[in-house]
Amino acid sequence: MGKYKVLSLIYLYSVLSSSIANSVGFDVQLLYRVPVLNIRWIDVGILYVLFNCINNMFFSKEDTFKNQTIISFCFIYLIFETIQLIRSWNPAESGWQVSWFICTLNFFILIDLLTYKIPLDEIIDFLKQFAIWGGIVLLFSNFYLFYSFISGNVVYTDLDVRVAIDILGQKETVSTGVLTPLVYAFGIYFLQKEIKPWEKGVFIATILGIYVSLITEFHRGNLVTIATITLIYIAIFSNKPQEVLKKVFAICFLFATLYLVFGGILRKKGYDPIEKLTETASFALDVDNPNWDKGRSVSREYATLGWQKNVYFGNGYDNLYNNMAMPLEIATAHNFIMTSLFHRGIVGTCIYLIILILLFRNSIRLWFLLKRENSYENDILKLLIIVSFFWLIPFWTEEVIWEKYSLSIQFMYFGFITNAYKQKLTLLNQ
Repeated sequence: MGKYKVLSLIYLYSVLSSSIANSVGFDVQLLYRVPVLNIRWIDVGILYVLFNCINNMFFSKEDTFKNQTIISFCFIYLIFETIQLIRSWNPAESGWQVSWFICTLNFFILIDLLTYKIPLDEIIDFLKQFAIWGGIVLLFSNFYLFYSFISGNVVYTDLDVRVAIDILGQKETVSTGVLTPLVYAFGIYFLQKEIKPWEKGVFIATILGIYVSLITEFHRGNLVTIATITLIYIAIFSNKPQEVLKKVFAICFLFATLYLVFGGILRKKGYDPIEKLTETASFALDVDNPNWDKGRSVSREYATLGWQKNVYFGNGYDNLYNNMAMPLEIATAHNFIMTSLFHRGIVGTCIYLIILILLFRNSIRLWFLLKRENSYENDILKLLIIVSFFWLIPFWTEEVIWEKYSLSIQFMYFGFITNAYKQKLTLLNQ
């Protein structure tokens, strides 16, 4: 588990980096990158997993239970991507091409976790600790954004409604799309469990911070995620009507606390909590609004035209700006399928999708095994499965295909789920 602790710490540090850089006024790249070597810390984490995995293949005597089908597809995909890199070398900046390929090496996270057995108690403890420390990171970043908002030190993006902080040197965004759902789901679960007071305090403050961010960031995906997780949690983790009422009361209490503590401040800034959440929800449902997709249909047209140049194998490690002369002010395709078809064509995209389908299939199979018995361990694994499915939101709306920070964590979730599934299945068949 040591390598995944390192990987998760690098990810959390990277999430925090933008707030730190803005607060002290220097280039965030100085935090993202290893001094002197000038490579990203997340690259170090991914390569650490890679070399550790290769070393284990030759020298380790650890317990194994290879999920050969998925592992085989992972190696086929890695070979395909290596050929893609070689055949398309140089059209895009070589540094970015290498960076994208390191993102592809995240598949070794899956290979490792689908090969070597990790004790379930270690997985469970790791997930709780990751949720706590992830909560602390989100608490700082969300409340720093709120502080910047009330002090006027923010910029407005996306139709001049979404609040963001201006960061020197931000050439990339570290997505919290895989962190926020996990922290929120684990937070509302642990609030009703016997845990240490400081841990409960962290989860309460973090949940409030997430609610505040829903108002200021005007993020439809986050609103849908938080609302859906809340409903799923109430429905699945309540065995009696009084438990439903208890959970509803607890969540309503947090909302009321948010409104009392922050409502006045937000209203003075023109961000009434109720009105803002209603506006975000209405915008999410108003698909006929010409601004609904925020201009992404244009970039998807570029991606479609670019894909048609090489339908079966795509354009490799090239980009729409070089290949299709797409204007720099236009965002990328913001869709996994279209982006993948442009880069990998039908062949590479199908291999990638087969791997993802098999991973989600294992998640569903594990879910039905967990329903056989109620326990703390099974609850944690159920929450992880629920959280992993919310990756489908940025899957359809963002560039998760090259977002190495969150992709490494999502693959870690998938790996833990399949690892647990294999162990549960083995116990059942004994």
